[in-house]
Amino acid sequence: MRKSRRRSQRRPDEPQSIPAVPEGVLQVCHPDWRGVRASTHAFGDPVLEARDLSAVIGRVADMTEAGVDTVVIQGWPPNSTAFATALSASGMRVLAVFHSSPAQHGVDGGEAEAVNEMLELHRSGVVSGVATIKAGVAGSLRSLGYDVAHIGNRVPKLDTITPASVVEGTNVGIFLYPMWRKNVTTQILAAHSLGWRPFVMDDPSVPYLSRNDLTVCGELPRDEFLTILAAMDLTLNVTLSECHPMQPMESYRLGVPCLVSRTSDLFIEDPVLYELTTVDQMDNPDAIADGARRLLANRGEVVPRANAVLDAIDRRSAGQWRTFVRR
Repeated sequence: MRKSRRRSQRRPDEPQSIPAVPEGVLQVCHPDWRGVRASTHAFGDPVLEARDLSAVIGRVADMTEAGVDTVVIQGWPPNSTAFATALSASGMRVLAVFHSSPAQHGVDGGEAEAVNEMLELHRSGVVSGVATIKAGVAGSLRSLGYDVAHIGNRVPKLDTITPASVVEGTNVGIFLYPMWRKNVTTQILAAHSLGWRPFVMDDPSVPYLSRNDLTVCGELPRDEFLTILAAMDLTLNVTLSECHPMQPMESYRLGVPCLVSRTSDLFIEDPVLYELTTVDQMDNPDAIADGARRLLANRGEVVPRANAVLDAIDRRSAGQWRTFVRR
């Protein structure tokens, strides 16, 4: 049992109809894994969501009838192995994509187990291809004898969003699940030191943190979350381990600057932008505060420059996706 992978407390899955698949490719993902879900939808091919893939094993015949010939399992939800095996036995091509960093694999046993299952199923021929979102991982795995591709996340396409109404002042979004690698407490300390108002997804349950002006939003439906994200003056995504984060891309697309850690190559191709949008001392609240203050002061330059880079990232990632899925 993968004790370290987050489990949903929501209602069981309701049966979903198989979406139209004009190009024969269907993606499958967990609806509650926010980053993975956002990434999956951004790739553009039709998506079927399920919290436990045992619930859709019986839909394999329906998928064949709908014209599905390739299924991409994103993030490896529970019972992905059984689902992949059933798909392969039916003659479908199965691909798998993992969204975790090797930094997690030594401490999050469930993540290591999930990646190992993908690689072993690839070795046995059940899975036709495996890809990683994290840059710099595919080559090292290939040196161990695993054939792994790299695909960067595509940039999400967002409709016009009306920002939520928030209190005047500097509002900073720290919309991260309070687990070790998300570094939430350090970022709250940075925001408080600047006198800014933090908006968080969940209370990190750290007794010494001031409860004054800490807005706990909870896990919101995506549409509602985006209205709050759009209302922020700045967002923080200074994590201790990351792949190719979706939330900073969403933030910049909404015109909100986002400070990130140097665990991702998001803006590395533009040295000036990389310097302005990143912080290298991820566990230092003062360093995060300095970086956040500098980023906000340069908002007018940074946001359009970041979006130009995101356009290039999306073009590159779209090509990587086509090569992986349609080769």
